[in-house]
Amino acid sequence: MSDTATEQKTAANPAIRTKGILHFTISVRDHRTAADFYSELLGCEIERVSDHFAFMKTGNSYFVLAKMENHANPNPPRGTRFHHAFIVAPEDFDRAEATIRARGLELLTPGTQNHRSFPGRHIYFHDADGNGIEIADC
Repeated sequence: MSDTATEQKTAANPAIRTKGILHFTISVRDHRTAADFYSELLGCEIERVSDHFAFMKTGNSYFVLAKMENHANPNPPRGTRFHHAFIVAPEDFDRAEATIRARGLELLTPGTQNHRSFPGRHIYFHDADGNGIEIADC
C-alpha cells in the first residue's frame, strides 16, 4: 500500500486512542470462592460481590470474576498460553514463589528461564478453574 493510501485510510478511520485497561474479566465456576482465592493468595481487594460477579482490585487495576455456569478451562492441563499477569515488586518475588509453593500449587512452564517478551522473573500456575496466572517482577 502506498503512503498516500495509508494516510487516506488513517484519516478516514483513525485509531481509537485508549488510555489503558479499566478491567478484564476472568471466567470462574464460583465467583465468591475465586474472590477469596485471589484475595488470600494475591492480596487483591474484593471491592464488591453481586449474584454473578466479584469486582476485584490490585494496585490501581481492576478485574472481574464472572460466575459462568458453562465455564470451560481455558488451558489444557499444565498449559499457560492463556493467562493473566500480576506484577509484584522485585523484592517480593521470592516470597511470592514460596507462598505459591506452600499452598501446594504446581508451578508451570514457561517460567523465568524461557520468558523473552517482558523483563524480570516470571512464574505461572493455575487457579481452581484452570485459569493461568502469571506473577512477574517487571
